Amino acid sequence: MNSWFGAHLVASAAEAGSRPALVFTDRSWTYAELNLAIRRTVARLDAFGIRRGDRVVMQGATRPEALITMFAVTRMGAVLVPVHPQLTGAELAVIREETAPRAVVAEAGFAADELTWDALHPVDEPAAPIAEGPPPPAGSDVAIIAFTSGTSGRPKGVALTHDNLRWSMVNGLSRLPVGPDDVALVSTPLAHVAVLGGLPQYTWARRGTVVLAPRFDPDLFIDLVRDHRVTCAFAVPAMAALLARHPRFPSGDLDGLRWILSGGAPAPTATRARLTERGIAVVDSYGLTETCAGVTYSALDSAAAAGDPVPHVELLVVDRSGSPARAGTVGEIWVRGPSVASSYWTAAGARPTTDPEGWFRTGDRGRLDDGGRLEVVGRVKDTIITGGENIDPAEVENALADFPGVVEVAVSGTPDPVWGELVTAFVVSDAGEPTLADIRAHLDGRLSKHKWPRRLCLVPALPRGATGKLQRQRLTTLLDA
Repeated sequence: MNSWFGAHLVASAAEAGSRPALVFTDRSWTYAELNLAIRRTVARLDAFGIRRGDRVVMQGATRPEALITMFAVTRMGAVLVPVHPQLTGAELAVIREETAPRAVVAEAGFAADELTWDALHPVDEPAAPIAEGPPPPAGSDVAIIAFTSGTSGRPKGVALTHDNLRWSMVNGLSRLPVGPDDVALVSTPLAHVAVLGGLPQYTWARRGTVVLAPRFDPDLFIDLVRDHRVTCAFAVPAMAALLARHPRFPSGDLDGLRWILSGGAPAPTATRARLTERGIAVVDSYGLTETCAGVTYSALDSAAAAGDPVPHVELLVVDRSGSPARAGTVGEIWVRGPSVASSYWTAAGARPTTDPEGWFRTGDRGRLDDGGRLEVVGRVKDTIITGGENIDPAEVENALADFPGVVEVAVSGTPDPVWGELVTAFVVSDAGEPTLADIRAHLDGRLSKHKWPRRLCLVPALPRGATGKLQRQRLTTLLDA
């Protein structure tokens, strides 16, 4: 397998060009057509002045043009910076400060100086001859900078190289039963690492078909499974829960769906049971942006919470001294391997993600059973996982600090059967009783909507220890106070 990101599409176009590669609404592309669209976009990006090593911010809209842009930017040796479609101006400013992009590619109105999809992918202009692009990038070159929430409240850009993405594909294909006859449904934002290094890439490597949904909606999901004979799909636990509770779930429309890959958080037991009873297997995975998608996968016939480590990853659960924990004992999860990013991208230069021995200390808590299978049991870090999205409490707290009347504010995740956790704001106020609507209105334009609190708890004081440090683990006890 070639080392640069997207080489699997080129190989499939050369050897199986007439096979269907991508479906979106009423349009489909063969592998040959998709590869041609990517080559044309390379030429247009070159005409716009994009060169090897330049950063290109891309709005993560769920649309074919975004996928084509993703492969075009990385094929020419430039660096893709995908961002969430709901990103606000303030959040985009941080990313632009860190990456100094040459261009922003987005829908009109997303940024003041962006290239729009229509400009980059004109539909009515006659096709021009396609010149050969630059030589493929090296495996060690950065292909994608994927931003994730940071512990300080400032997003962190994970520098994923072409080699990281290739090894992630090798790992995924070693565990997931993806073949040329599979049709995979993707309905998550394209900035999600599960798209960048996950199921759609595995499907294209096996010359299957990817069906792209413009958004997640249970009705639309079921329609697409029925109409395109979808055999597998990626869904964060919140999506799977909504699907399993939908009135059409028992119908025959889902009969072709064999399995769902779940990631971002453990799938709730009740959701797993409903899917399994329906004949739909749940493959749980564990991974982070820094690990370039999954590093463990459960078997289709297993109820393991995360499953077996992939072949090209070393995984440890360590105790507080840094020594391997005994089987069944909870500790911090450490990961090492060629799919693990070695650095964060910052304006000041690269910052290591790993320790001197190459271990990425995830901040997550888990245990290994006697067979070496991983179960994720919690988080060392305070990151909230809601609907498969990681939310940094400090980022939300910072945005609420100047809310009128707020004396203190703390943000935490509180359990929810559908979303896994809900972003919850605990507020001490000396100016009346603000409502959740007031809080959300204050955040409008400051934070993406998926980061807004869904619960509000007004409290007389926040729990603090003797030294004044916030005792975040006690916050949820205030809900019933």
